[in-house]
Amino acid sequence: MIHSTAMLPYSRSLARTSLASGLILLLLGSPSRVAAQSDDFNDGNDTTPKWTHYSLPDVPPIYFGAATYSFPADNSGGQACRIYAPPIVNDLPSEYGGPLRNARAGSFRADVPYSGRLSVGTDLLAWNDSWHQEAGMIFYFQDINLGTSDGYTATYSSDFKNLYLSRILNEVPTTVAELGRNSVLLDPTHRYRLVVSTHDSYTLLFQLFDKADLSNPLKSAIGQDATYTAGVCGLFVFEQNYPSTTEGADATFDNYLAMVPAAGTLPATVTDLYPPPGGNATEVYPTVTVGILDRDSMVNSSTIVLYQDGVWIPNASLGIEYQVHRPKNPAAFPRDFAGATVTFTNTALLPWGSKHTNIIAFADYNNAWQTNTWTWTTAYPYLFSSNSLPVGSLRARGFDARMAQSDNGGQNLENSLARALQQLAIPPAIPVDRAATSIVQVLSWDKTGTPAAVPGLCGGSYRNIAVESCAYLELTAGVHRFRINTDDRAGVYSGVNLADPGAAALWVNAEDTANATFDFFVEASGLYPVRCLWEETGGDAHLYLRSVDLNDATEVDINDPSDPPGVVKAWYPVICRSAASVTGPFNVELATAHTTTRANLVSADCAPTVVGEMVTGGTFTVPVPAATRFYRLDGPRTTKITNIKKVDSSIEITYEMH
Repeated sequence: MIHSTAMLPYSRSLARTSLASGLILLLLGSPSRVAAQSDDFNDGNDTTPKWTHYSLPDVPPIYFGAATYSFPADNSGGQACRIYAPPIVNDLPSEYGGPLRNARAGSFRADVPYSGRLSVGTDLLAWNDSWHQEAGMIFYFQDINLGTSDGYTATYSSDFKNLYLSRILNEVPTTVAELGRNSVLLDPTHRYRLVVSTHDSYTLLFQLFDKADLSNPLKSAIGQDATYTAGVCGLFVFEQNYPSTTEGADATFDNYLAMVPAAGTLPATVTDLYPPPGGNATEVYPTVTVGILDRDSMVNSSTIVLYQDGVWIPNASLGIEYQVHRPKNPAAFPRDFAGATVTFTNTALLPWGSKHTNIIAFADYNNAWQTNTWTWTTAYPYLFSSNSLPVGSLRARGFDARMAQSDNGGQNLENSLARALQQLAIPPAIPVDRAATSIVQVLSWDKTGTPAAVPGLCGGSYRNIAVESCAYLELTAGVHRFRINTDDRAGVYSGVNLADPGAAALWVNAEDTANATFDFFVEASGLYPVRCLWEETGGDAHLYLRSVDLNDATEVDINDPSDPPGVVKAWYPVICRSAASVTGPFNVELATAHTTTRANLVSADCAPTVVGEMVTGGTFTVPVPAATRFYRLDGPRTTKITNIKKVDSSIEITYEMH
């Protein structure tokens, strides 16, 4: 795991260091004072009312960075405002005033500078979800010019799936508040409302709503900073990757509103609801969580009541913490804010796919009551019995582990599972320098070689590694808990079979490292296909996967060969099937034995050290059928039956695997 941002050329922390270093102002009018500002863009322009654009320039024929502003239909009978900053194919040379760095653009209302109390909102109708970009609002912006712009931004990152509040000083950003990577997964088919507000000019609240439910926030970033308390407001898009010849920044906004809230009109408010309104609870035992932030008024925690499915939750069953906590905020900024956090953990197993409704009600110390009602659906990882094989179907233990490693000239590749899949693709989408397929008994390794090296590699300092490990896990019906400790990223999946492209994620880590537990539900006892994907860029690297006893919390390596009590066995994924007809259908044959033949793997980097074993074939033993049967083998690689013979009361099926 690399902790230095200097090694991450595509990271937000580096890409954002020149937020608007080449700002070009296109003034569209002189300021005039109004009490509030709004624009639904239904007139098809941004000249009435007057907006001020900022954009990179075009310098033909060597540089093209100018943004375009258009007014597409909003699909509700009106029009919206689209801001598009093109990819920067070639940056502006220094002799012409460059480099100008990241693609970006914005538009702001210069007619009213705001100070003190503030509320700014806009609809986010569309954005390029495949680009590494941010979209949102600027506020308290001042001294807007080349290299001098100051103020704040409130943005959604479609790359990091995150909300950010950022302070801008001379066009260099500093994160004031965030929710953490992969914490905000917006659906491009939905429309959202972004609102940033402050009741005291330094406590900044950035709320995200689904347009289908403007009463209940999905997420909120909260920060405190008093550097700026006055300036203009507007809209903003920014490409995080630099350099990038294929990605710019693109978003469509609508229904802009900026105003000064009257005194006392920003009371204590709900900032967060979990499970999310209209969304899913992905935990087996979800914890209902409500955040309430103090503003003009303070929440009276003694008045808090919570209902679930029409049933009052006794106060003794509630957890009430007298603050709202934001653990992912940078350490240099506050992480705790006045208010209350209410929690209730469901200890009974709720049926999978069932809908539930919560109501939270509370009063502030002005005796003004607020009520929020929201509905959610259980969607915890659920292993369907239709995807399982009967216990006893497989006889050889272990995981099939396929490794690919890329030197990449000594540079780190992107730190993501998507990159790992590119390395593991057949043929690879990224040049691979080392590759191996081996059988391992446990997923327990460290690239240094202790307790074991990454399958197929010598112990050492390799970078850019990807490993896919597959097996059928023997699981009993009910709830299971696993622990995964990983550096860098990993994901655990189960589907119809090991090659199912739509396999459900049992767990995927949101950050670059994790040491976490995850729960899932098994419909009936059986052998279930499970695939673990792991990747490493540079620095430390390890993976450990264990089962956790729900009664005493003891942990055991998955498939521990010593078979301690409670071990979850992993079966090597070669399946013998048979049918009465050559055209099928082929059903799983309950083998009485399965032996594998193996070849030692030796790496040139540490020869003659054996770095693993590869299954090259084997023999299945099955009962002699009462009638003619046709046999087929399914394996993780090309599998070919080379011989079938009758031995006493059994059939021996020999195969090769390539």
